[in-house]
Amino acid sequence: MKRRVIKLGGSLLTRPHLLDDFCHWHSNQPPADDCLIIGGGQMIDAVREWDRLRPGDPRAVHWLCVTMLEHSMRHLAEAFQADARLSPVEILDSEAAWLRYSAPLSDSKTPASAPIKFLRPDVVYHSASNAPLPENWSTTTDSIAMWVGLLCDADEVVLLKSCTVSPEDDLRAWVANGVVDPACEVLASLEKKLRVEQLPVQPTS
Repeated sequence: MKRRVIKLGGSLLTRPHLLDDFCHWHSNQPPADDCLIIGGGQMIDAVREWDRLRPGDPRAVHWLCVTMLEHSMRHLAEAFQADARLSPVEILDSEAAWLRYSAPLSDSKTPASAPIKFLRPDVVYHSASNAPLPENWSTTTDSIAMWVGLLCDADEVVLLKSCTVSPEDDLRAWVANGVVDPACEVLASLEKKLRVEQLPVQPTS
């Protein structure tokens, strides 16, 4: 089974039928051991606006936002767990849990299916000493998801967005058009494993 890191954009968190849309999308993906990174959405947008009006230390503000991502992660993990289509769910909220997940698996030990993992980002993305990403607003969960994919040697990193994404664009174009954050270019070596797409809205009855 392949390993896949999925970033679920924070702007999707307020979509009324997010679970239906994700379930439909996920059911059409190749089987994989999935690890989800959840964006902060309006919660982080509020901090961004406060920082615009009353600028703080960029590094301190950056890590405040990374810490806040635990809230959106746990909220959505609970929703997934309560939905029979998406459970079971496993939360990776400690270094030990992360190390178990990211350890290489031989084919003989790879399960036929695996719970959807939710990662608390600061478990692995915790200091500038091991992450090449700038500690400011140019780094978001887009580049953090790419960094996580690099650390666990993921076969694929998928960035799910609410905005329209041109499949003909490359990483440089996505950055230039504001589809992904500027720090993603730091990890351009992962571009062949990167997929950026809009999460489709499914018709409701």
